[in-house]
Amino acid sequence: MRFLKGVERSLKHLVPQGWRKYFRTSKYELIMGRVRPVDLIVHVGAHWAEDAALYESYGARTVLWIEADPDTFARLQEVLAERQGTGTDHRAECALVSATGGEELTFHRFKGDGSSSSIHKSTDTLRARFPEAGESGEVLEMVTRTLPEILARHGIDVGTYAKPMLVVDVQGHELEVLKGIGAGLDAFSLCKCEVSRVPMYEGGAMFPDIDAVMRGAGFRLASHAYARVPRHGDVLYMKD
Repeated sequence: MRFLKGVERSLKHLVPQGWRKYFRTSKYELIMGRVRPVDLIVHVGAHWAEDAALYESYGARTVLWIEADPDTFARLQEVLAERQGTGTDHRAECALVSATGGEELTFHRFKGDGSSSSIHKSTDTLRARFPEAGESGEVLEMVTRTLPEILARHGIDVGTYAKPMLVVDVQGHELEVLKGIGAGLDAFSLCKCEVSRVPMYEGGAMFPDIDAVMRGAGFRLASHAYARVPRHGDVLYMKD
């Protein structure tokens, strides 16, 4: 969940630099520390760009942030405007990314800061684990676009970058985003994706289906052993 990740990062930044080594570092962070620099990051499901400083530390020359909710996107633009002069070109696009463009879908706003909003409704499992994150009752009708369409709009050719990374965090809609990329997925070197082994969103993507797409595109699961994939959380894939 993005709101929990943001809390973790906020607390970590309050810890004096010399003491941070005593806090557990995730395998994802260790891997990224080894493989940096990553020159392009395409982040689908941007929210408020909580990872902006982290991506800058990875050496990203360009970061494309894609957020579906127009209200959340307005705040995202404000956040990115404050990062001018960091040496990273932060770009933003307001779009609901899916497998096909031009499809009309219902988007459910969730309570809180909108970090859990989704085209899918919450399940009993999600509501039990995160009681504060259920639907707010606000519903938007949105038209989908594919990631290749958005990349073309920004003049981004993933194949021209040395080590491009894809991040997909769209609350159960991850599989449709990956399907929409199609053969273009092969151009990425890394992919961080939110996955679920238990149903968190009604009709949402499940880990085995995402894993099959990633392995079919030549990626291997780098952040976890298969037996330790989280019930709901992020995993990192790398090209073989």
